[in-house]
Amino acid sequence: MRFETLTEEEFRNFAKNHEQASFFQTVETAKLRSIYGSKIHFVGVKRREKIVAATMLTETITFLGKKTFYAPRGFLIDYHDLVLLKFFTEELKKYLKDKNPLQIKIDPNVLYQMRANDGSVMEQSEKDDLTIRNLKQVGFQHYGFNTDFIYTQSRWNVRLELNQGYEELKKRFSKSTRKNIDATYDKGVRIRKGTFADLESMEDILIKTAERKQFEARSLEYYKDMYQCLGSMMNIYIAYLDGDIYVNSTKALLDKEETHLKEILDKMKKDMVGNKLKNQKETSERLIEKLKKELEEAIAFQKENPKGKDIGVLISVESGLEYITLYSGILVEYKKFTPKYLMYDAHIRDAYTKSIPYVNFYGISGVFDPKDKDYGMFEFKRGFGGNVVELIGEFSCPMSFCYYLYIGLRNIKRKIRDFRSR
Repeated sequence: MRFETLTEEEFRNFAKNHEQASFFQTVETAKLRSIYGSKIHFVGVKRREKIVAATMLTETITFLGKKTFYAPRGFLIDYHDLVLLKFFTEELKKYLKDKNPLQIKIDPNVLYQMRANDGSVMEQSEKDDLTIRNLKQVGFQHYGFNTDFIYTQSRWNVRLELNQGYEELKKRFSKSTRKNIDATYDKGVRIRKGTFADLESMEDILIKTAERKQFEARSLEYYKDMYQCLGSMMNIYIAYLDGDIYVNSTKALLDKEETHLKEILDKMKKDMVGNKLKNQKETSERLIEKLKKELEEAIAFQKENPKGKDIGVLISVESGLEYITLYSGILVEYKKFTPKYLMYDAHIRDAYTKSIPYVNFYGISGVFDPKDKDYGMFEFKRGFGGNVVELIGEFSCPMSFCYYLYIGLRNIKRKIRDFRSR
């Protein structure tokens, strides 16, 4: 076996066919990260001129001039092959020795155990403790089985297998999800595929979402760079409200309910009026008043936005065997139109056209308690019928004594942040 630096083309050809393939481990992602200050390394192991292990590493200054070498969703290797893993790790340490390393950090795209739609462990699922043992044996420390979002990449995801036709698959969606998809469409929301020209509108929605949810937003320049670097791997779904459809659908609902009320009133003239009919009349009258107000809002919206208005955005990326929902946001003033349901549905439908076998709705918390602050995100994503995927987690291989000081200070910082958030 030989440890070598790889060309972009060598790495690309190996990575795209690997069972742990991920857009994080691509030449395209490497180019994006290099724009934002990371130095990139492509390295691997060859056996009889065939690559048997490889990774893309980013090099960034982390602490006291020391550097972190990070393999996002890497390495691409058989972690159960201890001989190969040991050789690769030892040779990688030698390769990095004169580069002032602090640590090697990885978060492999490796399943730890499979869980059901409610988060419970499946009976047939086996824990991949062997990977953890082997990584520890070659010098890595496991960051643990976290259930929150404190690490670099999400350890918990909701993933849907597209193992049947769309209409059959839709039957596995929760009742409320199916209802919301149809209702969102009926209200006048439509989906279009975004282009470079839509990035400014997209950024505005994502920034407003970030401010509302109190997390850091990416800049317009970042999205432009991302669009240029990822190319066809990146897909943008924009939810927009069509004013004409909004007005016409609201009119149709109002006409239908006014006809319904007339039927009730006619029945009250002919039959004995009891509490049931009275309640039906009052309910219908309230709904009519609501729809009249809605129609006024729809007409005002139509006049103000004759070409419609973008109200939501979803960025998806093609990633190996998965189609991942990466970023999303909506304008809160249009929350009642529930555009997120239609964007996720479009994402699923598109996965069929791309012949991608899995849809990954990406990060959730690993806490499945309805009282948990992040439960709503889990409830929304699992409504599309997928199961919970628990990945192996994050590991670090210390390369300097400064690493332990760095970890200590980082843990103190997190405790202070957690205390303030409480």
